[in-house]
Amino acid sequence: MKFRSIRSRLIQFMLLATTIPLLLSISITYIHTKETIKEQALEENRHLIFQGKTNLSNYLDNINKASLVVYNDANFLRNLRKIPEDYRAVAEVFTLLQNIQNTVSGIERIYLHASQSNQSTLVTPATFPKREFRPVPYVSTVPYEKFTTAVEPTHNSHDYGFPPSPTSYTKRQVFTFHRTITNIPSEKVLGVLAIDVRLDSVAAICEQLFNKKNEQLVIVDQGGSVIYSGNDEQIGQKLQDQAVLDHIGQNVSGYFEMNGAMHVYEKMQTPYTDWTIIKRIPNATLYERATELTKINTVIAVIALLVIIFGTLFISVRITEPIKRLTSYMNRIQSGQLNVDIDWSSRDETGIMFARFRQMMDTINNLILREYKLELANKTNQLKALQAQINPHFLYNTLQSIGTLALHHNAPRIYALLTSLAKIMRYSMNNNDALVTLQDEAEHVKLYLDLQKERFGDQLEFSLHLEPDTLGVPVPKMILQPLVENFFKHGMDNPEGGKGKLAIISRMEPAGVLTVTIENNGESIPPDVLSRLAAGLERQQNRTQADGNGEYGIGLHNVMMRLQLYNEHGSALHIENMEPQGVRIIARIHTKAKYTKETNE
Repeated sequence: MKFRSIRSRLIQFMLLATTIPLLLSISITYIHTKETIKEQALEENRHLIFQGKTNLSNYLDNINKASLVVYNDANFLRNLRKIPEDYRAVAEVFTLLQNIQNTVSGIERIYLHASQSNQSTLVTPATFPKREFRPVPYVSTVPYEKFTTAVEPTHNSHDYGFPPSPTSYTKRQVFTFHRTITNIPSEKVLGVLAIDVRLDSVAAICEQLFNKKNEQLVIVDQGGSVIYSGNDEQIGQKLQDQAVLDHIGQNVSGYFEMNGAMHVYEKMQTPYTDWTIIKRIPNATLYERATELTKINTVIAVIALLVIIFGTLFISVRITEPIKRLTSYMNRIQSGQLNVDIDWSSRDETGIMFARFRQMMDTINNLILREYKLELANKTNQLKALQAQINPHFLYNTLQSIGTLALHHNAPRIYALLTSLAKIMRYSMNNNDALVTLQDEAEHVKLYLDLQKERFGDQLEFSLHLEPDTLGVPVPKMILQPLVENFFKHGMDNPEGGKGKLAIISRMEPAGVLTVTIENNGESIPPDVLSRLAAGLERQQNRTQADGNGEYGIGLHNVMMRLQLYNEHGSALHIENMEPQGVRIIARIHTKAKYTKETNE
């Protein structure tokens, strides 16, 4: 048989076993990360652009509402017919236009043309003088006869045929909001209102939607004219990329990949404009984190391969000789020489291996015998433990037998009390349910109070006032009885008026908070003890160490532990004295998150 070196096979195997999984891992990680980042980026940008659309729509709505002031002023339409002869009408019209200019930020100037008098006026910023009414032959690029409101695409501000503005005034890029003024309810046009709006407010909204360094954002109207762009040279021009315009015309919102970039768009459709927000994210930016992660994984993979290669060479040499020696010993042991003298003095792992192998051969028979005896001992202990257990069913059956005997002797009250005691024992000893409904917990407490009623007779009165919407709420088991039991331990000796009274009240508060209140007229808690109890409950509620504060505090401490164990949203337990005498305990249980989850399970 041809000899094959372990060293060469080990090196080949390790290289294949590490290189292929690493390359697959890098490829799969890159693809998965790329798709994940793409989905996250698309979702984030769609939400971002939708928010930007909402802000832009609100801004345009404010301009639209400001232009509607001409209808809110009862004298405006009448004044529009009187200008320019009536100076009072002229003043009122100017005041109204200035109010419009001051209502919304970013308004550059307002142009008004009265059709009946064929008079026009132009209201400019406060730093420049306003213009008087005069006939001005200005023809708008927007056909007024076809609309009530419209938005003219971005253009350089002009003077609407009036004398040029002072030389210190710099013309700016604006878009114009046009509104025809009609004699409502007729459709007769009385005038035209044009509001020039600077791009400052639009730019402030848009700059929050993209990163100027490596992303682009444009707003175009239905004709493809650029209303706003991160590149100032595009503003007011028609978008040159016709393929982009074709894509955005198909749906109201969406995304598409083109020319090495992802395009996300959202239409903003109003009665007076049809704009589309387009955000372009280059693939290099979109997949930047995936590329960086892939580079890091590649560097780690190369380092790992180098370590594996050198480690494989070293380990193969170190392992070859000990394997040969160990094979020789194993052949001798196989022939029946269990007491073979194993000699290997190396201080590395192979030396430990030979030492352990020698110890194994020395103790193998004793180990087998010891394991056998240990198993027998474990079985014996399990049997004794089973024999020592008390079967709860024996207790239930015994109580049932006693109750039946009581019925035979015409003692139904004894039978009822034994039945209540059996139900209490069954409820408290059943460990399968960590959570129960408030109704189950209340029924358990009522059984307990019935037994106490038998003990105290007319000296005890109790009542349960539970709102119907609280009965099905899941609560931790055994939280009410310890709180009720404190009354019989500490307060029943000296109740107010000579008769002990106890009430349990439940109600559901907003945000899914169940409130259970337990009130009694027993002896009040001394102030110093009450303060220690309150401090201990507060420390326990804050997840710090809490003491028991005597017998009274042990019950409260245990109930608080149950509430914290089954409620991760924080429940509270509050205790206070009542006037003139008595104790009130209030448990607030947050039920919405934690209990809903466990109930569904």
